[in-house]
Amino acid sequence: MEYIGKVYRPPSEWRSLIVQATVGCSNNTCTFCSMYKDDYFYVKDEEKLFKELEEESKNFNGYRRAFIGDGDGLCLSKERIIRLNKKIKELFPYIERIGIYSTAKDVNKKSLEELKEIKESGIEIVYMGVETGSDLLLKKIKKTENRESFLKAAKKLHAANIKQSLTLITGLGENKNILEYAKDTGDLISEMNPEYLSFLALTLEPGSELYEKYMQGKFYLQNPKESLEEIYYFLSFYKGKGPTIFRSNHASNYLSLKGQIPEDVEKLKKQIENAIMNNNYRPEYLRGL
Repeated sequence: MEYIGKVYRPPSEWRSLIVQATVGCSNNTCTFCSMYKDDYFYVKDEEKLFKELEEESKNFNGYRRAFIGDGDGLCLSKERIIRLNKKIKELFPYIERIGIYSTAKDVNKKSLEELKEIKESGIEIVYMGVETGSDLLLKKIKKTENRESFLKAAKKLHAANIKQSLTLITGLGENKNILEYAKDTGDLISEMNPEYLSFLALTLEPGSELYEKYMQGKFYLQNPKESLEEIYYFLSFYKGKGPTIFRSNHASNYLSLKGQIPEDVEKLKKQIENAIMNNNYRPEYLRGL
């Protein structure tokens, strides 16, 4: 496969066939993100992409999963996604699941019937960065989504029987109004009721707007205690029916947490309490993206 620029994928897709159907991110305005700042967004030529897949299949066709990127692969038309899925399954017969990055905007642009057809063609899971449930923070970080658009997208994905894996980020609100932001996020995620949910801790990378503000002394970066408190408050406000697989075991996190919510909420909160009480955090030199 020929990859353009930096290619990112969800941690759970580390053994997957990575199919770069688009380059970059069609939004690319988020203040916390530096992932695609050097890339000009465009859709790869379909014929060329299929040839790349054919060449890859000659090297190894034992993949069990495939992942379609870059930043929001679901922006492709229904027809292109279905043709791509068909080609993937044709060339890699052991593929059991195909995942894709998306924004709520991508989901909402498609009808329920289109999403059902996409599901039927092989898309089993959609990964979305929600980041926070606060409309105030979403606007502040220049996310082109709001609570309403996320809720609408979640309902459509549930109706289409496509699983959702959502990502949240602690620290976007600095150390201000953490309780309020955590409640907004807990309320939103409870309504969205995803199959998978993960927390990242904000990590400032050169090239992002927040990094520049931090270097200018205009942004406060949460310490480990504050980051974990934000997750703790979120769990306290979470009222989802589940079952939702919960993770905060990314390299950016100060504490590795695993469980299923709502069943394990109290257990997870206790782990956070113990970590804060004993100052038991992942050292900065071991954190990363």
